[in-house]
Amino acid sequence: MTVRVTFIHCPERLYAELQNNGVVFMPVWAYTLAAHLPNDGTYAISLFDTRIDSLAEVPEADIFLFSGINQDFTNLCVTHDELRGRFPSARTVIGGPICWSFDQAGDLGKLDRFDHIVIGDGEHLINPILDAIRTNTDLDHVVRSPARFEIAKSKELHWPLVEATYARYYGAVIEVSRGCPFLCEFCDIRVMQDNNRPHNKPVEIIMAEIDRLAGLGVNRFLMACDNFIGDPSWAESVVDAIIAWIAKTGRRPSFYTWMTINLYKMPGLIKKLRLANFDAVFIGIESFNSNSLIETAKMQNTAGELVGAIKEIQSYGLMVIAGLIFGFDSDGDDCFEQTLDGIVESGLLSGDPSLLTALPGTPLFKRMKMTHRLREVRYGLGGYKYQTNILYLQPRDAIIAGYGRFVDTFSRGEYQYRRLKAFFDNLDRGNYIPITGSGYINYSGALKVILRSRTAALQVVRRLAFFSIPPTNYYWVARALLLVLGRPHIAQRFGYLRVWFALWTNVLLRYKKLSARDFDIDSVKEGFDFQSILTEEYRTGSMETDVVLNKARAQRKFTVRALEDLMRSKESARTGTAG
Repeated sequence: MTVRVTFIHCPERLYAELQNNGVVFMPVWAYTLAAHLPNDGTYAISLFDTRIDSLAEVPEADIFLFSGINQDFTNLCVTHDELRGRFPSARTVIGGPICWSFDQAGDLGKLDRFDHIVIGDGEHLINPILDAIRTNTDLDHVVRSPARFEIAKSKELHWPLVEATYARYYGAVIEVSRGCPFLCEFCDIRVMQDNNRPHNKPVEIIMAEIDRLAGLGVNRFLMACDNFIGDPSWAESVVDAIIAWIAKTGRRPSFYTWMTINLYKMPGLIKKLRLANFDAVFIGIESFNSNSLIETAKMQNTAGELVGAIKEIQSYGLMVIAGLIFGFDSDGDDCFEQTLDGIVESGLLSGDPSLLTALPGTPLFKRMKMTHRLREVRYGLGGYKYQTNILYLQPRDAIIAGYGRFVDTFSRGEYQYRRLKAFFDNLDRGNYIPITGSGYINYSGALKVILRSRTAALQVVRRLAFFSIPPTNYYWVARALLLVLGRPHIAQRFGYLRVWFALWTNVLLRYKKLSARDFDIDSVKEGFDFQSILTEEYRTGSMETDVVLNKARAQRKFTVRALEDLMRSKESARTGTAG
C-alpha cells in the first residue's frame, strides 16, 4: 500500500514576508529530503506551503513532515493542531533548526505535540524513520542523528516534486555547502556538530541542479550556505563551473548567496562572481564599532578598515546586503548614529538592523546565562517586531529612543539619496563589471509572485502609500533618476535604481508607525554592577565544545579582552578617573 507523505512548510508569516520583501522562495528542505526516499511507489509525496496554499486545502495524509526555525514555533503548533484535528490517525514528524535549538535551550518538551522530533541532519534519517512508521516498528519520540550527513553524498533534488511546484515561486533555493570556519560568539552555525569548517556539495551536483532548474525557466537562484567562501578554492571552482555553463548554454540566471567580509581580499574571485551573474551577496557587517566586533569575536571584520572593505567589494558592482546588529555590550550611546554614518560612507544600498539575541547553544547564550542576563520570552514574534532574550546593558528606553532616531533618519529621502550617490561614486573607481542577467532583485518577476497573494499585494499598495507621505520623497527620486542618467557607463544603473527604490519602500513598510509597543526587550536594572558582566567561570572554565579547542579559546580571549576594556571604561566613568 502506498503511504501518503505531505511536507508542510509553514513559516511565521510576518517574519518571512519582511525578510524577503513579499516574494517567496522554494522550501529547499522538502525537495532535499524527498530525494532520499525510494522512488518505487512506496510513498506518494506532496508539498503544501501555507504562504501560498490554504491549510483547508491540505488533503488527508498518513504522515505529515514539518520543519522550521525558532520564529516559526507558534505557526508550527497552530498548523499541526489543525491537521491533527482533521486527521487524527496521521503521524507527525518535525525536524530542522528549531529542534536543535530547542534541544540546546532545554525546551524540547515544547514540541511534544509532534509524534516524533528529529535532531540533526535528516537526509540519512528520513527513510528509516518513515519506514518504521510505515511498518509499525517502534520509533523513539526523539530521534537523534548519530553524525553529520556527508554533504558530498548529496542527491539531486526530488524532481517530480520540484516540477509540480516550482512555478509558484520567485526563485529556486539550492543548498551548496554547510559550515563556517569563523568564531562569531552570537552565531549557532559554529557550534553545531562538526560545523566549524566547510562541508561542500560536489560541484557537479550543484551544476546539475542549476541546469535542470534553468531548463524549467528558473532564472533566480539563492545559493544556500553558511559561508560560500568558507573554502575559497571550492567557491572559485563553483563560480568557474557557472561561467563555463553560461558560455555553453547561453542561459544567464542571477545568483545570490551569503559570504564573509574577507571577500574584499579576493579581487579575482569578486570579478568571477560578477561574470557568473552574482549581483548581490549577504555579508554580516554587524557593527561599525570595532570593540563590539572584538567582543563578539568577529575578527574577520576587524582585520582591515571595514568601510574600505565594503567599498572594495561593491566597486565591482556587487551589492552587499548587510547584516547589522544593535545591542552589543560594547555599544555606546552613539551606536545608532555611528551605523547611519557607516552605511552612507560605505554606500550600502541595503542594510537595516536587528537587535542582538542569544541563540541557544552559542557562547553568547552561555555567557548571558552565567551572568543571569537571559530573560524568558515566548517563542514566536507575536505582535512584536523586536523580541529578544538578553538583558541589555543600555537602558531599554535608550535603545528604543535610539532606534527611533535611527529609523527617522534612515527613512528620509535625503538620507536614502546620499547612500545611493555614495554607491554610484564608488562604482566610478574603475572596477565595475556588468552582469549579463536580469538581476536577482527583479520587479516583473517579483510582481508575478506577489500579486498571487492578497497579503503581499496589499503590502505593495501600503509601500506606495507610505512613500507618498511626505511628497518630498518624489523630489529625491527625481534627484536619484538624474544621478543614474548621468552614469551611462554603468550598464546596470537602472537595475540599481530599482533595487534602491524597492529597499527604501521596504524600509518605509517595516518602520512606519514603529513605537515602543513593537519592542519586547529589557535591560539590566538600575544600579547594575558592570564588573559582573564577566564571571570567573567564563574566563577560566572548561570549554566543552565541538569547535577545535584552540579556536574556542581564541574566541573567548577576544571576548574577554573587549569586555575587560568595557569594564575599565565603566569604572572610570563611575569614579571620574582617566581611563
